[in-house]
Amino acid sequence: MEQWFFTREELHLAPTIVNHGASVSQEQSKRAQGCSYIQTVGCRLKLPQITVATAMVYFHRFYIRCSFKDHNMNHVAGACIYLACKVEESSRKANDVTSACLTILYSRSNSNEDRQQLYTSWRSAILWYERFLLETLCFDMTVEHPQQLVLEFATELDAPENVTLAAYGFANDSLRLPLCLIFDPQMIAAACMLLAFKAEDEVIPTGTDTIWGRTLEQEPGLLAEIVGDIACLYTDQNSIQSGSESSSSSSVSPVTSNNHSPTSHRRNGIAQSTLRNGYTNGHSHHEVSQPSPP
Repeated sequence: MEQWFFTREELHLAPTIVNHGASVSQEQSKRAQGCSYIQTVGCRLKLPQITVATAMVYFHRFYIRCSFKDHNMNHVAGACIYLACKVEESSRKANDVTSACLTILYSRSNSNEDRQQLYTSWRSAILWYERFLLETLCFDMTVEHPQQLVLEFATELDAPENVTLAAYGFANDSLRLPLCLIFDPQMIAAACMLLAFKAEDEVIPTGTDTIWGRTLEQEPGLLAEIVGDIACLYTDQNSIQSGSESSSSSSVSPVTSNNHSPTSHRRNGIAQSTLRNGYTNGHSHHEVSQPSPP
C-alpha cells in the first residue's frame, strides 16, 4: 500500500502534467470525468458500490503513472471496472462490461455494422488494458476503502442513520478526487463522518476513549483539510465534476493546491515528509514502459 501514497507535490508530477503540459486542474478534471463514467457504467451493470469504488482507485493509480494523452480514458475505465469485478468477486463477463461501456457513449442510431465494429474494438481494448493495468499497478490489487471504515465509526458512535448515510455518500463522492492517493482511508472516513454530522446538524461526539475520539484528537488540522477538499465537490461542481476544461482551467483544485503542505499521511496520522521522485519499483514518472494500445 505504501507505494500508492503521494504528497500533493508529487501529484503535480503526474505524466499528463509533466510530459504533456496539462494544468493541474485539467488533469484532475479528467480524473473526475473518468470516475463519473465508471460510476455510470457500474450502475448499468448493477455492481456493488465497493466494486465501483475499487475501479475508481485503480483508475487514479493508473494515471499517476501514465498519461491521459497516451491512453484512452474510457478504455482504461472499462478495464478498471472489469478488473475490479474480478478482485471484488462481482463477476461480470467481458462482453457485458463492453456492452455497458458502449451504451453509455454511443447512440442507438449507429448502424449494425458500426456497432459490431465498435464492440469488437472496445472488447479488444478492455482486455488489452486489463493486462497493462495489472503490469502498471505491479499486480498490487489491494485496496482499503473509507466506506467500510465509515460504517465502523458509525457503529462505534451509534450514529443516527441519516448521518451514516450522508457520510457513506461523502465517501463515495470523494473518489472523484485523488484523495485516495494522498490520505489514509481512516482519515478520509473520519472526515466524511465529521462532514456528515455538520451537514445533518447533529452534535459531533467527543472523548478520547474511542478510536473516533483518538482520531479527532490526533490530527484535527488534517481532518479539516480533507473536509475542505470533499466540500469543494459540492461548492464547485462545474469545475470539478463536469470535466469542462474551460471552467476548470481557471481554478486550482483543492487537492493539488500549493496552499497545503506537501505531505502524505498514514493511518496513525503521522506525516511522512519524504518527497519521493519515483516508486518502490524503481520507476519514475518518466520511466514507465508503455507499449502501444490496440
